Amino acid sequence: MSTTRKSIPYALFWNWDHSTTWCLNVPGSQNAGVFNGYTKKPEYLEKDYGRMIDWAAENGINAVGMAGMLRDRHGGVETARKICAYGMDKGVRVYAIIGLFAYGGVFYEGNSPYSMSKFLEENPDCAGKDANGHLLRANPYAYYGNIREPQGCPSSPRLKEYILDSLDWLFKTIPELGGIQMESGDNGVCQCQKCKERRGSGAIKENMSVEDMARIYPDAAAVVRNRNKDAWVICETYHHFKDEAFKQPYSTVPPAFKPFETMPEATFFQWKCDQVLAENTWDENDRLPPLFSKFNNVMRSHLGTHWRGGLRKDFAVEGIRRQCRLSYTSGFNAVSLFGEDSTYYPNVEFNYLALRYFADNPMNTLQQFADDVMAPKLGSTMLAQDYVNMAMNAKKAELLPKFQRDIVAILSSLTNPEHIRRWINFADFIGTLAWENIAFQGR
Repeated sequence: MSTTRKSIPYALFWNWDHSTTWCLNVPGSQNAGVFNGYTKKPEYLEKDYGRMIDWAAENGINAVGMAGMLRDRHGGVETARKICAYGMDKGVRVYAIIGLFAYGGVFYEGNSPYSMSKFLEENPDCAGKDANGHLLRANPYAYYGNIREPQGCPSSPRLKEYILDSLDWLFKTIPELGGIQMESGDNGVCQCQKCKERRGSGAIKENMSVEDMARIYPDAAAVVRNRNKDAWVICETYHHFKDEAFKQPYSTVPPAFKPFETMPEATFFQWKCDQVLAENTWDENDRLPPLFSKFNNVMRSHLGTHWRGGLRKDFAVEGIRRQCRLSYTSGFNAVSLFGEDSTYYPNVEFNYLALRYFADNPMNTLQQFADDVMAPKLGSTMLAQDYVNMAMNAKKAELLPKFQRDIVAILSSLTNPEHIRRWINFADFIGTLAWENIAFQGR
């Protein structure tokens, strides 16, 4: 960790296109998922991202990412260029979240030569194989998703050439694009004979491969920077740096990691922290491994969403505080959170504000955030503390009727329309939990 830096400079949002819902009351809105179709009218992608970019520009969010950026369904290249250009005008970098061996490639869904799903269907010799020698397809593992995409073989030279050509086309065709979050894929590992021989006799322990990342990330990053020297290149690891897959001796760099050494220091490596936060196995004594400490590093989480058994629009400020504090002490200079929901919902608004606040003030407390940020938006410091207490105990069904009565009393004392709106919305959030847990007793 830098001895001079007192904060985390960068705060990012990362989203799927189909479940970004900043426009309210829109038919076809979705609240979770991967491998989903886009079910809203096409024009809503630009509207949703426009509102999010406006808020990001006003509140210190430096960049917003989009998985599913290129689909025929919502306008393909034309819409993507408009969104990226709008972000540039507002000072918010818009980056594409792209699978290299998976997730459809550069053009996520549509009739394009840069749709990797289409390419693999037409060139099965470049596709990955499962343990039985069959075509390796991603199995939908989340809510609603039903697109079964073929996955590529990391040992195929022809596929690698196709991937690099696709990235070159992407940054040539969308010059306004602010960067890329590149992913090797986390839904299965190719087990063809070439991949088995390359990896050796070690058992496949995960649905992803660090070696596969190292084989493609440096070359892919070079192609991107050749087209746009200022583009952010974010390399997804799918891990926390303490995970077994990324443990390394501090004196030497393991052979599988060697290609990472060649990458420019401006590269971002992205990690995730949900499990270590839940298990409390990450503390202020932990530091990034030396190999990665020279790069930019992003710590992302799924807090405040349905992912990992969570609740979308939940009050996740304490988790975000811990994410930022431990990221800071570990040596990170960027943090990231899903930004899919509208700030109409006060829990969501406070989560987003917490990301920037604790990035700027990583050693501050939840109490300080409540006093500094929440109190002016809720009516007083005392009311902010009441909100925190209710929000953090909202899973306790026996307390919900009291919380509902307390909010009614609070509303009777307020006159500011925005204070009233936030408390009414929070009352509805508490009411939905009471309805499910009390009226239906969890049935």
